[in-house]
Amino acid sequence: MKKGFTLIELMIVVVIIGILAAIAIPKFGTVRDQAEEAACRSNMRSLASAETMYYGKYETYTTVANLASSDMMGNADVTQCPTADSIYDITATATTYTIPCPAGTNLHGSIIDGIMSWQSE
Repeated sequence: MKKGFTLIELMIVVVIIGILAAIAIPKFGTVRDQAEEAACRSNMRSLASAETMYYGKYETYTTVANLASSDMMGNADVTQCPTADSIYDITATATTYTIPCPAGTNLHGSIIDGIMSWQSE
């Protein structure tokens, strides 16, 4: 008697693996997107904290370049959004500042004067 698997048994195993892959692969994409969004928001929070410290010291808000050259956040000018791979931008005046998501559509929200647009989500 020969030992081994029949063609039907092998085909059933391949079909089961295909079904499991079809279920799992979209979930991995969703998890990756959520991680990128969380990283983007974390970066914006760090920049907002640095802006708050800068304001406390100099009584004015500033740009990413000035944050990097000050002692508030040395890596501010190289902090990138993981989705857009672009540097964050702080639009600042003496009394207000805005940090948008670099993706251009505020996909992950924005921070305006310390208030995060996604807090109500």
